[in-house]
Amino acid sequence: MSQRAAPYLIAKKGDFVKDLTKQQRSLGFVLEINKATKMMRVRFPKIKRDAWIMWTNYGHYEVV
Repeated sequence: MSQRAAPYLIAKKGDFVKDLTKQQRSLGFVLEINKATKMMRVRFPKIKRDAWIMWTNYGHYEVV
């Protein structure tokens, strides 16, 4: 089960997340989480790219 940060769920490794930013990268798969930098690496198959995004959720992604 994912944890909460304020009203938002925080992703864990293996979760699917939907990007809610203006970049609209669609649905991604969490590959790894680096707690030291508070970032997570997410693979977005639709755009064929991996991206490092902030792990603490401030409403910029939704855990699916």
